[in-house]
Amino acid sequence: MASQRNFHVALPAHSTEDATNSVTISNFRVTTRKLPISKAGPIEEMTEKLGITPPEMIFGDNFVRIEYLRPPVTAEVSGGQDPIQESPIWAVEFNAFDALDLVDKKGEDMLKVAYSREWQANRYRLESPILCFTCC
Repeated sequence: MASQRNFHVALPAHSTEDATNSVTISNFRVTTRKLPISKAGPIEEMTEKLGITPPEMIFGDNFVRIEYLRPPVTAEVSGGQDPIQESPIWAVEFNAFDALDLVDKKGEDMLKVAYSREWQANRYRLESPILCFTCC
């Protein structure tokens, strides 16, 4: 009689704080977040908001943000008060949701690569019934 073994492995929870990294060079701060592929729930939520189905494997919580920071004001300039914190003058962020939200949802302005027509013609030709032979 075969014995059945059940293994339970606790997977670590992915913290957005642990997955977020920043580096500041001069007055620029670059922040990134790298998390695993989104699960079904967030993908369904994204589908509802976007009005289109996103790719099955999407890193929906990842981003890259670039900020230009206001130079910090020293205590001497601020009259002995606490220095003013670095605050962004401008920022740009790249993420999956915003990128997918820019996709043409009606197909009216779809971009096509140079070989699109040839590829579609070959695709339709291959969709005809194909016989499958198995070697013995």
